[in-house]
Amino acid sequence: MSENNEKPYDAESVRDGVTIATFFASRWVKGLLLGGAGLLAMTGVAYVTAKAVTPDVVVFDMKGTVDLFMQQSAQLNLDEGKAKVLTSRFNTALSDSLNAWQTSHNAIILVKPAVMSPQPDITADIRSDISRRIQEGQ
Repeated sequence: MSENNEKPYDAESVRDGVTIATFFASRWVKGLLLGGAGLLAMTGVAYVTAKAVTPDVVVFDMKGTVDLFMQQSAQLNLDEGKAKVLTSRFNTALSDSLNAWQTSHNAIILVKPAVMSPQPDITADIRSDISRRIQEGQ
């Protein structure tokens, strides 16, 4: 027989393969890999949960809305009693509209002057909802 058939592998190559196999079969390595995978999974779940429950921040032009209402109601030339009823209806519609929007969108509504960074503006949506609510109350 030839020399290659009798000894296909030398001792060094066999020992190298065994040490690599035993390294990955080690309990410590398996524990570290499982622990790392578990940590990654928990981090992913925590990130998704935090994104889902964190409310958005939006702005609303409260002063502009109230000023617009005052300007429009002054043009109606109402007596004092009717003006109080209209103002009361406006205040109720404003509060209800803001509460409904905030609840349905899981958002925090801030007035425009309090926010320095650009945020979505919901003023047009709220104004149209207030108008609808006031007309329904008549």
